[in-house]
Amino acid sequence: MGEFSEEEKIELVEKAMAQYGEAIKRLLFTYVRDHAVVDDLFQEVFIKVYYQLDSFRGDSELKTWIYRIAINKSKDYLRSFSTRLKNLVKLQSSFVAEQAADAEMLVMEGESQSEIGALVLQLPIKYREVLILFYYKDFTVEEISDILHMNKNTIKTRLNRGRSRLKDLMVERGYDDDRLFR
Repeated sequence: MGEFSEEEKIELVEKAMAQYGEAIKRLLFTYVRDHAVVDDLFQEVFIKVYYQLDSFRGDSELKTWIYRIAINKSKDYLRSFSTRLKNLVKLQSSFVAEQAADAEMLVMEGESQSEIGALVLQLPIKYREVLILFYYKDFTVEEISDILHMNKNTIKTRLNRGRSRLKDLMVERGYDDDRLFR
């Protein structure tokens, strides 16, 4: 898009934070499931947006570009050794109870939506991310493909497999309302 003055960068980042901030925080939470980490990653995302703004080419929407940065920051965090170690310790404690409580804060309103959201968070990340981006964030398959740097057919396959796994979890839990899959 070109080079921006410092004032233009600050203004653009502030507008982006106001417009997409809460959605980015919720997205980060779906990956890391820790509010303190979300706050740190949120800052890192918008610091990167600020410093990389000149490299934004405008091939996609600004929102899509910011989501891509947020997802990459989340994945980097999850890949780090210290994160894996922390997650191992959490598994030994009452992680499942914390996960269920946090999931309710994340998902859409309504009891059945909370249950479905908690089940979505139990899926492997490769299915969870596409389901959340598609159903909760209303991105198209093409936009998700841009965000995750994946082939559209891969996104479609993961959506189908994620839906199937979610449906299996719903059946296991005795959930009989499968209106999401019509």
